[in-house]
Amino acid sequence: MFEFLITRPLGWIIQMIYSIVQNYGWAIVLFTVVVKLLLLPLQIKSQKGMKKQQKIQPVIAELQKKYANDKEKLQTEMMKIYKENNVSMTGGCLPLLIQFPILIGLYQVIQKPLSFLLNVDFKAQSVIDRVSDVIAKMAADPEVMHAVEGLKSLEPTALAEQIQKMYQIQFLTWTRYLEETVGGFSDWVLNFNFLGLDLSKNPSNGFTALLGGNFDNLSTILLLLIPVVAVFATWLSMRQSQKMQGTNNNSAASEQAATMNSMTKSMNLMMPIMTGFFTLTLPAAMGIYWITSSVMQMVTQYILNFYIDKKEDDFVVKIPEKNRKNGKKRR
Repeated sequence: MFEFLITRPLGWIIQMIYSIVQNYGWAIVLFTVVVKLLLLPLQIKSQKGMKKQQKIQPVIAELQKKYANDKEKLQTEMMKIYKENNVSMTGGCLPLLIQFPILIGLYQVIQKPLSFLLNVDFKAQSVIDRVSDVIAKMAADPEVMHAVEGLKSLEPTALAEQIQKMYQIQFLTWTRYLEETVGGFSDWVLNFNFLGLDLSKNPSNGFTALLGGNFDNLSTILLLLIPVVAVFATWLSMRQSQKMQGTNNNSAASEQAATMNSMTKSMNLMMPIMTGFFTLTLPAAMGIYWITSSVMQMVTQYILNFYIDKKEDDFVVKIPEKNRKNGKKRR
């Protein structure tokens, strides 16, 4: 179900973009821009919710002083304020949560580009025969035969299943090699070259090259820049978001705000770590998505924040009727 609802539509979008730009890296960049634009309405709603949270904090602080010794009443009155102003303390997390299914789907597309970009059906007999042909040609070439040692002994159907499950990125590298040497595989070749970097490789290969003292292929080592930039872009995006939210850290902050602050600190630590792990161990194309996504997030957030600040007069805090009446009586 997830494949048909998320993964295949994502693969189709990237396939359409690739057919125009003929470059895997730029297809990922443009795909990310498209996704961010589709999520823009949610981001606008989230930004407005953040602005309301800022405006509502002084009212919450007054309630805390008034009901300092009655926690239950305090919670009740705070919920009334939130409801009256249509404020959700977790509303800003929605765009982030929606991106996780996209990440999972994109991971599958990047790991299996033959299936989701080139629409190769590994159950078709013609595909099974062709996969066997690729492995046979690789195994006959002394220069690259080591690459298929674990596969050349498999019977054709099992071989196709293995390629489908595990080796699609590597298999595309092999077909590219055969296209360059013997020809006949141009329809199973993708242009992974992006600014001189091979996005079919994992940046972790750069560590292997460094530890082995292999500096002949500098582009492999330079792949390590992708997770570094991705981690920095993620951290910068989160820092900008928190700065614009005006996260309240003073003693008058509500318990909900304190909880959100605690969650924010955890996210500040976990998100860069998660970004670094995924972009280091997955094909470099994932890192390109992450970097582009973070940059787009910062740009759109800055523009929206500037626009919302200009409309600050539209964000008026509403106080429940009962509270207003009580206030008049006290006066």
